[in-house]
Amino acid sequence: MPKLLCLILSSICLFGVQFSQAEEPSQSEKAEKSERVEATSKIPSALVHFFTSQYYSPYVFLVDKKARELSVWEMQSDSLKKVANYPADLGKNDGEKRTNGDKKTPSGIYFLEKKLEGNGLDHKLYGDRAFTTNYPNFFDRLEGKGGSGIWFHAVPDSVPLTRGSRGCVVVRNEVIKEVTQYVKLSRTPLIIQDELELSSPEDMKKLSASATKMIDEWRSAWQNKNIDEYIAFYDNDFSSQGMNVKKWKSFKTGLNQTYKEIKVSLSRPMIFAYKNYAIARFLQSYRSDQHEDFGEKLIYLVKRGDSYKILGEEWQIENDELAKSEVIVPSQASR
Repeated sequence: MPKLLCLILSSICLFGVQFSQAEEPSQSEKAEKSERVEATSKIPSALVHFFTSQYYSPYVFLVDKKARELSVWEMQSDSLKKVANYPADLGKNDGEKRTNGDKKTPSGIYFLEKKLEGNGLDHKLYGDRAFTTNYPNFFDRLEGKGGSGIWFHAVPDSVPLTRGSRGCVVVRNEVIKEVTQYVKLSRTPLIIQDELELSSPEDMKKLSASATKMIDEWRSAWQNKNIDEYIAFYDNDFSSQGMNVKKWKSFKTGLNQTYKEIKVSLSRPMIFAYKNYAIARFLQSYRSDQHEDFGEKLIYLVKRGDSYKILGEEWQIENDELAKSEVIVPSQASR
């Protein structure tokens, strides 16, 4: 059986402590500037399949909670580089976020969704700029985690970067302005880890090849209307569009009987992993003799033993012509 390898603003993120008089920034804070790195001998294990793309962001933000650092990584001509490293503030309390108001920073795979600045942003709390995230994501909701309003934002220059937030990832004003150039809204990942995990390029290359091969096998089983092989990719706890795995199989079986043929083409998938979870994002072209559509597919994966299964799927229409240019023919989908 094929193995599949390893996705709001209702409350405002406030700081947990108020000071009657702002402390002076330390010398290290005053010297906070990007640290340029030409190359790296290790690759973040979160970046299972990350590549140069016009549609998706070629940048990813990684947060190391233990080191209290934000690093920016860039994929350029299929060569990964660490572009910059910055000090970062986190939740006032250590540990994994579970409930609303626990003042803890969540860990997981998130995406920067909206940019806030100007009159719509309280400068005393958030500095010059903020980006919202999609916390709680699919996995957070699955685990029953509470809270919302987890942002990536700045603080005024007069505020120390050690004050502690109510769960947000916080950097200096000059940093939020500098990294804005790397943000493509809804497509730039913010991956928060307890500690940054690195792997050898060789190991990551094998992982990437295995992951993309499996996704193409899933696509092939779907296109060939091989329902048993197709459904084998799905977890027993799968849920999508109000259907469990049993109803999903019945739904897909009905479509297979209705359509004479199905053609499914995908772009190269962006695949990000954290602990036992992973998210794959890709563009998808679907055609049958009765229906066709184009959009972005997200599949949410969970590790079961030595393999990964699909826990959920999301799909949305995409009309961007640039997106359509990234879809590749099936014979090239596995790389």
